[in-house]
Amino acid sequence: MDFLYCAKSDGLTKINNMQKTSIGKYVMILLMFVFTVTTTIAQKFSPSSYIAEHKDLAQQLMIETGVPASVILAVAFHESAYGNSRVAKHLNNHFGIKGKNKSKAIRSAYKGYGSAEESYRDFVGLMQRRKANRVLFDKYDADDYEGWVKGIFKAGYTSLSSWTPKVLATIRRYNLDKYDQVQQRSADKGMLAKSGATKIQQDILLRSMEANDMSVDFTPGVTHVVTKGETLSDLATRYNTSVEALKRRNNLQSSKLSMGQRLLL
Repeated sequence: MDFLYCAKSDGLTKINNMQKTSIGKYVMILLMFVFTVTTTIAQKFSPSSYIAEHKDLAQQLMIETGVPASVILAVAFHESAYGNSRVAKHLNNHFGIKGKNKSKAIRSAYKGYGSAEESYRDFVGLMQRRKANRVLFDKYDADDYEGWVKGIFKAGYTSLSSWTPKVLATIRRYNLDKYDQVQQRSADKGMLAKSGATKIQQDILLRSMEANDMSVDFTPGVTHVVTKGETLSDLATRYNTSVEALKRRNNLQSSKLSMGQRLLL
């Protein structure tokens, strides 16, 4: 009887062990599945979806400032891991620009923004604000992406020697330079949008220009050197734009100007 009891007991123990092993395997498989799904969900952007999401903004900023859309996109793509970096997700920072943030999700030395657009605008604003970058606007055309990328590196944007070849490779791999070829109608829309006209007025003006084969006289990256006594209002009237558009394009916090100051128009 004792022998039978022991045999039965050993059998039950083996069954229990087998059940535990099976349960352990199922738990492991379940955890791996959850991890895979979570990772997939967290990977919000693919390279193509990131480009599609931000190309229009990059082109608009090129029209406003003269910085090539391909360069803006490629730098953001590279710096933010096409929108999937923690800094991009939690701080809306797509360019690795350092500064203050109020995030409770992550501790970071990088600057926080209210939106991706704010981050993009701050990047082109940095190109305009830093003295070392200003020469790029006079030296390179909007379709010279290679010159711009190398110039930005030489101006001290980053010290990583791998940055330039990686950004250039991104432009070439995804043919981002095609976004540097903005149709005239897009430029017309950009200028009219900053003119203060209502949407209906803008549509009427666009149709009128098309009917008469006209276009807005606009050259990306044109600059003006402020002379004594000039105001933003004077310049807005002279160049057929608005004070707010000039302030936004030049990242100005006030309307005060200094003699010799260079403004992008």
